[in-house]
Amino acid sequence: MATSLAALAFNWFDSKPKAEVKIAINAPLTGSIATWSRQFPNGFKMGIEDAARAQGIDPALFSVDIQDNAGKPSDAVSIFNKQKIFGFDAYISVATGPANANAPALDAMGKPHFIAAFDPFITQKVPNRLRIMANSKIEAPLFIDYAQRRKAQSIFVMQINMAYAEEQWSGIVIPALEKDGIQVTRERFEFSQRDFKTLAQKAKVANADLIYIVGYSFHVQPALKALRSVGLVKDGRVISVMDFVDLVYTGTPTEELRGVVFVAPIFDIPGKMEKARDWRKRYEEQFKMSPTYVSAYAYDNATMIVDAYAKSEKVDTEALVGATPFNGINGKIEIDQDRDIVATVTLAEIDEEGKIRELVPLGFKPLR
Repeated sequence: MATSLAALAFNWFDSKPKAEVKIAINAPLTGSIATWSRQFPNGFKMGIEDAARAQGIDPALFSVDIQDNAGKPSDAVSIFNKQKIFGFDAYISVATGPANANAPALDAMGKPHFIAAFDPFITQKVPNRLRIMANSKIEAPLFIDYAQRRKAQSIFVMQINMAYAEEQWSGIVIPALEKDGIQVTRERFEFSQRDFKTLAQKAKVANADLIYIVGYSFHVQPALKALRSVGLVKDGRVISVMDFVDLVYTGTPTEELRGVVFVAPIFDIPGKMEKARDWRKRYEEQFKMSPTYVSAYAYDNATMIVDAYAKSEKVDTEALVGATPFNGINGKIEIDQDRDIVATVTLAEIDEEGKIRELVPLGFKPLR
């Protein structure tokens, strides 16, 4: 059963019938992927309040209804049907399953639909879709560049069997690598898989120059353990997707994280963004927890909505696009021709103290 967290934890998200702008959010705040998404409401709350203050307008002009779909598409549909009755000016779907479940109905409505999900081409299909969230499309060029700069001749990919990963690798990464003559061996695994010993042995036999792990954090962690047990985590030869950052957030022991190259939002690189440092401090004071990059992107998403309304007294797609570029917590927020965020990520590693640091030039040294 879908559960509203408005009364439980986010009292700010009360219904305001006379609000000028009504925003509905459908997100996994509990369930298997909530480690990634549960802080979205906090960042969004701060974004509305701060942006309204900066624009000299009353935050009460914005009403936000956030509901927990627990990552279940069926719950997401039930939530959407209820939110539709009360009406909204902009909609935000968090995670692929919930987003795809309601996309046809939202596409037909024509109202702005922000999608916080990893799928590379999810905004491309319909003109009312937008995205202010790190994703697989901006991750892919980093994977390609790393293999090229390290002059890899072969790579081994451990990839979750899901549409977003398939689009990223079959549609972007593999064609680019093969064009450069890099041999690609790919092994897919299912969402429920947690034992990666067999795949690690296959990676050892393949003896590829680089190994890529593509999955959720609860796949990345056991996959890394399996690869480490057969001596393959060394010399920056294992590269992980952005979900690796969740392992840092949840306090995974440093020794389990060292020696891996991974994609990280620039928000998570200490000292990279002065604005992020100050914001992080305020966030921790307000919510008594450390922010994740998801809360930072939620903040910038809210800022975009408020700025659009301040400039045009509208929050349609044209007004929202017109509110960019702007300087956000994640750097310069720009969107491309598909109304999708432009790169705000980089390659990183874990230092001796267990902190995230941007990969230095030495980390790109050729393998041979």
